[in-house]
Amino acid sequence: MTQPADAEPTPEDNRAPEDNRASETNRAPEAAAEGSRVAVTYLRESSPRWNRARFRKVLEAPVDPAELAEIGRRRIALRHYAPAPLHPSYAGQYHAGGGAEGQVTADLLSVSPAYGAVLYNLARSIDAKLLVENGAGFGISSMYLAAAARRAEGGTLLSFEISDYAQIAQASVNLVDPGSRVVQGDFACFPGHLAGTAAIDLAFIDAMHDKDSMLRAFKSLIGWMAPQSIIIVDDLYYSESSREGFRCMMRMELHDFVCIVNKRFGVLIKG
Repeated sequence: MTQPADAEPTPEDNRAPEDNRASETNRAPEAAAEGSRVAVTYLRESSPRWNRARFRKVLEAPVDPAELAEIGRRRIALRHYAPAPLHPSYAGQYHAGGGAEGQVTADLLSVSPAYGAVLYNLARSIDAKLLVENGAGFGISSMYLAAAARRAEGGTLLSFEISDYAQIAQASVNLVDPGSRVVQGDFACFPGHLAGTAAIDLAFIDAMHDKDSMLRAFKSLIGWMAPQSIIIVDDLYYSESSREGFRCMMRMELHDFVCIVNKRFGVLIKG
């Protein structure tokens, strides 16, 4: 049964409710995000501050191209880099962009401009000052987050990438905010890089996409998130394991406004 635009689905329903025409059912997530309206599946709406109208306004807020122009130039530059090997810890795991013999490129790992704008707009919507990222890749998603941090007075991004291309990610981030950092290491180590009183405003989980790995990253954030904060989980459309991981996060009932953007980004908002 099809649902009307912005209908209330069950938590297990990852269909995009805003366009249920048969010809659109199998449209690739990237293509949909680049379209005129991004589909959103709303799963929980008990926030005193967030509702569908506010979320839609943030999602579709125009971005000054000049603010993110450096990211476009970096995308082009990274296409000249040789493919890099995935970290051995990804062996046997489903991972974005895993190509022949475990080689990846920036194009395979990076978010598109449309999804990058979603990251940027969500961070800007709460004036996020402390942002953390699990899985920097070559640093394109990190650049969107660092650009948002730069707009917030005293803002900074702390990103983690276990693979050797963490150094490339840091070089990417330096182009938009030299004060933000990419650490080569496991995301589980992030508390050691923060003051005990730190409160994270926005977290982006985008490393291994299996249920157990996603939940480990999510649970490590509990107690560190600010009273009004956002967690974004990437690549829910990859596998049932990733979708079940997100459903488990939602069932913990730590967040007041939960939705899925275009079957890809899981968004959990606290406060």
